[in-house]
Amino acid sequence: MPASVTPEYLLQGAAYALEQSGLLLRDANVLYRDGSYASAMVLGLFAQEELGRWSMLRDLRKKVLDGKHLTVKEIQDHCGDHVSRQRAGMMSTTMRADRYSVLGNLLMTLFGSIGWSRARQQIEKLDRLKAKRTPSDRHQQRMSALYVDAVAPDRWNRPIKEISATAAFDCLQEAGNDYSLQRDRYINPQIYKLDDPEFYSALETWTNRPNLPAPAR
Repeated sequence: MPASVTPEYLLQGAAYALEQSGLLLRDANVLYRDGSYASAMVLGLFAQEELGRWSMLRDLRKKVLDGKHLTVKEIQDHCGDHVSRQRAGMMSTTMRADRYSVLGNLLMTLFGSIGWSRARQQIEKLDRLKAKRTPSDRHQQRMSALYVDAVAPDRWNRPIKEISATAAFDCLQEAGNDYSLQRDRYINPQIYKLDDPEFYSALETWTNRPNLPAPAR
């Protein structure tokens, strides 16, 4: 019978995943500054997946603490899907406040008015839709940024031509924002004990835990 893993093992894995997210983002920003936008996006989206692994391993750790037996194979299966990791790594959603966007309309509308309430409802609907679609969209975006592929009889997908500086910047900014928040929780566990007392106490007492890369500036 395969051996079961311990909560300490899953704590280590979660920390290593968060560390890897930061390393990938660091390298992605180097590529972005060198003008390699497609490759920067690929690493940025992989960084988002590692944020998802951090979250998924924390959830598995809670199950083990509650008495569930998990093997390495079960962990691999649970964390093996790209879209699932993107979903777990989606810590926030970003909306652009362009002048004529729904968010822009909300910001220019009198608080508490009928127009404000309608705009607010539209934003909440768009936010739910984006949360539902973004993980799959990000997976497809990573594939388009990574591989040459046939898309039509007269057209090939060429990452170097398909991915713009703006698209890569937006990708890295979203991943960087999510990583920064999780990194702050990791390096300052005493502040977040009310959120998850057991986890942050375990993290705080792990004195030789990995140092995480600082967010790119």
